[in-house]
Amino acid sequence: MITFEEAMAAVFKHAKPLPAVRTRIEESVGRVLLEEIRSGLDMPPFNKAAVDGYAVRSADLAKGRELRCTGVVQAGDKSGKAVRTGECVKVMTGAPVPAGADAMVMVECASEEDGLVKFEEGIMKGANIARRGEDIKKGQRILPRGTLISISHIAVLAAVGRARVKTGALPKVSLVNTGGEIVPPGAKRGKTSIYNSNGPMLSAMLRRDGVITEPFIVRDDAKKMRAALSEALKADIVLISGGVSMGDYDLVPGVLKELGIIKVFHNVRIRPGKPMFFGVKGRKLVLGIPGNPVANFMAYLAYIRPAILKMSGRRDYAPEFGTGVCAGKFDPRTPRRAMVLSTVAGRTEYALGAVSNNGSADILALARANGFTMVKEGGSLGKGEKGLFLKWE
Repeated sequence: MITFEEAMAAVFKHAKPLPAVRTRIEESVGRVLLEEIRSGLDMPPFNKAAVDGYAVRSADLAKGRELRCTGVVQAGDKSGKAVRTGECVKVMTGAPVPAGADAMVMVECASEEDGLVKFEEGIMKGANIARRGEDIKKGQRILPRGTLISISHIAVLAAVGRARVKTGALPKVSLVNTGGEIVPPGAKRGKTSIYNSNGPMLSAMLRRDGVITEPFIVRDDAKKMRAALSEALKADIVLISGGVSMGDYDLVPGVLKELGIIKVFHNVRIRPGKPMFFGVKGRKLVLGIPGNPVANFMAYLAYIRPAILKMSGRRDYAPEFGTGVCAGKFDPRTPRRAMVLSTVAGRTEYALGAVSNNGSADILALARANGFTMVKEGGSLGKGEKGLFLKWE
């Protein structure tokens, strides 16, 4: 039986980054950029009016306050003929400023009648004009390779003309729930049936990380399971909830062996999640999680999410453990490493509180928690002691 740290290391070792893909920028948030982005144009690409108003020669307004308007330029129009001494042109926000003009007077500071525009005051050269290239120069680096794309990056990618970018690929994931007793939420439930809580929970966690997949249920029947897992192995990652322990109907390890899965480990010195199975077939990862919901949740945070992040090109894939101070006693009474359901309170200094529960099937306790506190093998943590925690939002 291997340690928790050894299990995580084994999963991370086998989670290899997938080949890069071309991704629409609208769908690239959360992806790793696998190319350097440089601008192919100046931004703005021309001298642009920053206000609705009149394009003028600032020297003219130093001599007088009345100019003849010779035209109108709307956004998207060409700039038209140059502005000459004694003239102005009405220009809308975002439109090009005509040649000869060196300032824009806001429309509120002028009045027009019969083609003559009267101005209230003079103006500084360059006022209210967004100069060509003042934001971005042609050839300038916009985003370096390795950037984790966020919402704030999308506008600049679009502005320099990029509809798609080269990013890491999100792995395809198959989600399999085993057991003859489980039925989908909303379905008619028999007296000895339970609703499938693990499938929707894992599916929601996957969706939060950008992976869209629907859980499917397979009964504890070797033939049906073999067919279901054969289909599931078309994905990059196969998640199997249940059927990995040592009972008569825990068929998953045997079926996986028949399907050519090479076992890396089976059983981890951790609670919850001892019967965890991990195997590989080429670059494909197969993770079998014990069927209890808390074990599923912990396994996702510790193994599954990091594997997805690493395969998609992320460098910050490992789970982040924080340090907090115990607000009470943690005494899991197990010879294994324990991940205890906890409340984690605070922003910079954290207080850890144990959540009372009836074991790793207690989904109400999971709903009351927002973290796991780690307790060493056979040990406990007293009030005021420091402990490591793994938190979720």
